[in-house]
Amino acid sequence: MAAYSVVTATPFAAAAGAKTLILAIAPAGHGLTLVSFDISFDGVTATAVPCLVEIVQSTQGAAGTSGVTPTITQIRGRLAGGSAPTGGSNYTGEPTTLTRVAAYYVPQFMGVFTVQFPLGREFECDSCAGTIKAIGIRITTTATVNVVGRLEVEALG
Repeated sequence: MAAYSVVTATPFAAAAGAKTLILAIAPAGHGLTLVSFDISFDGVTATAVPCLVEIVQSTQGAAGTSGVTPTITQIRGRLAGGSAPTGGSNYTGEPTTLTRVAAYYVPQFMGVFTVQFPLGREFECDSCAGTIKAIGIRITTTATVNVVGRLEVEALG
């Protein structure tokens, strides 16, 4: 099974409000399983309200506008030939068809958060020919903070 690390290309300033941080978009041949994710903030105000971090699935009906292409690296497995996902990060135009499947509060004050999903309990998306074409992270900050994030996804099917 091939696995990929999808990382925001550079840390960026997230203004207060909702923003899609990163999406992994499945290729034509298979879906994706979200194995783990990491996110961190560099906020300096200890009294800042925590950030809402959501795991979202996307139909890519209105794909939005990615500000920066994330770095996508195969990290294990030998599957080849069109199996790598594509993606987007630091969206300047929000995708409009997102479904929240999990939510967490993460401190913006030097907050670091990592989740590794138990085997068989990961979130998934279809291939790009299916209904759910992407999986990712959306954040809602209450202050302008720098943020960086990473998804680890595996080929599904």
